Amino acid sequence: MSTTPSRTSSTQKPRPRSIAYPYLGAAAAGAAGLIVERFGSARVLRHYQTSRLRALLHHAYETVPFYRLRFDQAGFHPNQFRTLDDLQRVPLTRKADIRLATDEEAVANDCDPSHLHRHTTGGSTGEPTKLRFTPYEDRLLRMFRLLATMRLGLRLRDRRTQLRTDQPFSSKIEEHFVLPSQILYAFLPPEDMRANLCQFRPDVIRGFPSALASFADQITDEDRLHLRPRFLTTDSETLTDLARERIEKAFKAPVFDIYDCYECNVIAYQCTRSEGYHVMDPAVVVEVLNEDGPVEPGETGEVALTSLHAWAAPLIRYMPGDMVERGPNQCACGAPTSTLAKVYGRTHDLFLLPNGRSLHPKYLAAPIRIIMPVLRQYQIAQEAIDRVVVKLQGVPGAEMPPEKLETIRKGMLRILGEGVTVLINVVDDIPSEPNGKFRPYRSYVVQGAGVQCPQ
Repeated sequence: MSTTPSRTSSTQKPRPRSIAYPYLGAAAAGAAGLIVERFGSARVLRHYQTSRLRALLHHAYETVPFYRLRFDQAGFHPNQFRTLDDLQRVPLTRKADIRLATDEEAVANDCDPSHLHRHTTGGSTGEPTKLRFTPYEDRLLRMFRLLATMRLGLRLRDRRTQLRTDQPFSSKIEEHFVLPSQILYAFLPPEDMRANLCQFRPDVIRGFPSALASFADQITDEDRLHLRPRFLTTDSETLTDLARERIEKAFKAPVFDIYDCYECNVIAYQCTRSEGYHVMDPAVVVEVLNEDGPVEPGETGEVALTSLHAWAAPLIRYMPGDMVERGPNQCACGAPTSTLAKVYGRTHDLFLLPNGRSLHPKYLAAPIRIIMPVLRQYQIAQEAIDRVVVKLQGVPGAEMPPEKLETIRKGMLRILGEGVTVLINVVDDIPSEPNGKFRPYRSYVVQGAGVQCPQ
């Protein structure tokens, strides 16, 4: 297939629909990214990204009506792409754009949609997005997740346990010579959870931060004689300082966060030597943007993702609605990948304040630290533009002195500014979302486009 697009390519006879060509070759080129990540320098990584992006943009323009129309409307042609900086010429794609696109629009015309794997996002915005991958793409993205976990210390003979919220069975064990695994239902009764884990004795445990933190309170000293993971990984939710502290204290092991999404699988994983994140550059191009374009290191913005190996239904400059802080060009540990300093969470969780400022509620968690020893979990919600409600769930039998609650309230008021009231409620339970995820921050205030990023 020629890599030079033609303005008349839309009138050419489409190739027979399949999932073998060119998608097996694209997945093979993606697999080469596993080698690039392992042995490549920063320069080699950028060259690999540029090469895969160039091929992806040509492919999307020639075979995917959704992107051909968007590129034409923006006055962009893939021939204009020469360096990573040229990605700024490509129009951004919002979640709603992908959600509304049909198979005929979003799937390449030489790919049979009936053979694709289909996934649905968690729907944290209330509107799940349907995603489409070839079997090759699906397996490749799983390989990048395995690579990220190996970067964190996973060994081929390690026993792995994953706590999941979407399993119909209570426990499932697959005893392989390499990477034996266990899947547990995250909402098992504590005694069943402890029994299953102590019997399997995992070296690595993966789960939502809220699920691991909730179970952490149930672990006994006797359990720790059998349950000695080398490390734990969290994903899919915001990992709060409180949750990290509770998990590490209970399991006597470090916690490493993985920033991921259904659309791209692993986006970045926490450095084992610092608090920052290494971006999975061979799999995804990550941009951090504000209203003026790319932000500088240390600045906060919204994420735009380009999945280098999603060819059946491409995701190009796709904005999942996440806020992050861009990290330095290279991590202090010496890894060649690009970095993120912090992952804040969803843009729809931003608090829009009466003075026009916008603020991510994670900043409001700082005053809560004075009651960390007696706190099980918290939730900070903006119920109106001038009212914030804080729910605090304490550990059983613990007391929260009124004077400390007042100190927390005043600390939050200083951060929020004038015109906002803060109400603090001590509660017995804070429920998770219907999809099993826990949201420590949420806003019920409808926000318009162009919300300012917190600085």
